[in-house]
Amino acid sequence: MLAPDSRALLLDALRPPPGYSLDHAVATTFTLDLEAALMVPLAFAGFRFEEQPDPVEIMQALREMSARFDVFCQAGAISDRRWPSDLLALLEDVVHDVRRPRPGHIFHPKVWVLRFLDQSRSPSYRLLVLSRNLTADRSWDTILWLDGSPGEDSRAGNAPLVHFVESLPDLAVTPLPAERRAALTSLAEELRLVDWDLPQGVRDARFHSVGLAGSHPFEVDGHFSGERALVVSPFVREGALRRLFGPGGGEKSVLVSRGEELNAIQPDFLEGLDVYELDPAAGLAGGDEEAGETDQAFLTRLHAKLFVVDRGRLAHLFVGSANATDAGLGQNVEFLCELVGPVGTFGIDALVGDDTPLRAMLAPYVASEGEEEDGSSPDGRALEGLMLDIAAGSRFRTTVSEESAGWVPRVTTDAGLPPFPEGAEVSVGPHNRPIETHALSSVEPVDVEFAPRELADLTPFLRLTVSRTVEGEDLERSTVICSRLEGAPSDRFDEILARQINTPEKFLQLLALLIGFASRTGSDAAVTSDGPGLWTSGTGQGVLELLARALSENPESIDHLKAIVEQLRRSPSGRAVLPEGWDDVWLPALEARRTMLAGSS
Repeated sequence: MLAPDSRALLLDALRPPPGYSLDHAVATTFTLDLEAALMVPLAFAGFRFEEQPDPVEIMQALREMSARFDVFCQAGAISDRRWPSDLLALLEDVVHDVRRPRPGHIFHPKVWVLRFLDQSRSPSYRLLVLSRNLTADRSWDTILWLDGSPGEDSRAGNAPLVHFVESLPDLAVTPLPAERRAALTSLAEELRLVDWDLPQGVRDARFHSVGLAGSHPFEVDGHFSGERALVVSPFVREGALRRLFGPGGGEKSVLVSRGEELNAIQPDFLEGLDVYELDPAAGLAGGDEEAGETDQAFLTRLHAKLFVVDRGRLAHLFVGSANATDAGLGQNVEFLCELVGPVGTFGIDALVGDDTPLRAMLAPYVASEGEEEDGSSPDGRALEGLMLDIAAGSRFRTTVSEESAGWVPRVTTDAGLPPFPEGAEVSVGPHNRPIETHALSSVEPVDVEFAPRELADLTPFLRLTVSRTVEGEDLERSTVICSRLEGAPSDRFDEILARQINTPEKFLQLLALLIGFASRTGSDAAVTSDGPGLWTSGTGQGVLELLARALSENPESIDHLKAIVEQLRRSPSGRAVLPEGWDDVWLPALEARRTMLAGSS
């Protein structure tokens, strides 16, 4: 189970092994929080931050890592919670909206595949199979972590994972750049040879890709036949449960779900089961006991998906993204990993027996008449369906042009929008300007021009809003769409960079970070100036000394800094950031680096 600070644990799971660095990572998620996505490259770069990370450190980490990272998510399921930062521009090629696999269903897997390289370029691989989306949600979730290394022969058991990864580019609403598609294809092929290190006691691991064209059908009846079954799922449907528990009605089997979901199941079906829901008082200790902080950190809701079948002396445990619904077990795109091991370790009693930690978090289900949530009402679901259809079925493009008043974005689609229900209103606007919206028309193509703005304010991330009044009740749903940005000049990123490094002090802080002598927390990374050529870092070192040590111990940092300095010089605001007298120490260091490169060639 993920701890309350789930983001920290996920980041820990993404960190390279000792002696390795990230070469490529691909993630899949149903819903996506853009602020959470911004945090991921920081884990790859090895940074840890407090609640308010330094934008200088963020910028550098994102610049280095975003080219190695791809995220695939359901189009129409990106949270519009708030505009995280102008730094979001550096994820524009990272996030890929995915079409629905079929009408009324969704792209729902939560899988991470990572390739790390050591100094000799030898690879190591990591697979994360989660029930968790890439969001800041505080729900109870599961994560399976497998590390692996390349073997000599192809492993037939990896075929479903290979097919899953290689299928991702063709699902995207907007075609991937050629280099990103090639990198994913290469990664998928390498996975054929990977030998996975299995958890202690596990005898076998099997992968199941569900709902993709070319995938073998997921045979529920065959996979879940056995003496007893355990189903842990936040969303359940009676038809799927009957298939999971079998014709015997699930005698002595266990079902764990949310109360409002269980309320919709026929009581006579539940009579033969042990039925539980998450105890609302279940929590994990939070805070620092030594410092006198004893607050309890409570997770909000059950979101874990877990299926266990006891079959003789072996238990078959399935973890991943699928809910106990007909859609989750065959119609959505999902991914599951099946672990096979002894019943005494992985069986139902071992997981939810009377004295187990999980059982202590559960409370017997008691039927109630809870109020139906807006999001689960038929009208709410219909509105969400319209939003997903617009996002997934209409390829949005943001074309920009320069005029005397500034840069003007024009949002268009290649085809008309789907028909809107009677009374539905739809609007679109830049995600970084929530009050700037434009109404859209049913079945018509989008063609909207927005007001001029500064170059750094251009963004392809659009906020789509759908609303409708039903029987006097106002319903509204919104999401972020990743459009394709066209026509933006190459120095757009220079302007964004200058915004984040807008004072000489911030630039000098970046210098210390790049060279690698600053604390990763940023607390010792300050650089001050006592006049031209006399700047010192928080460690008491002068900038000239830092550059000299960088040339001898970490010369590649000079190359990174050179790229940033050149970008700053391209704009008036960027040139103003460079401290007075900077060239007096920088140009000699740059010349020394050129000499080193020439000598090694």
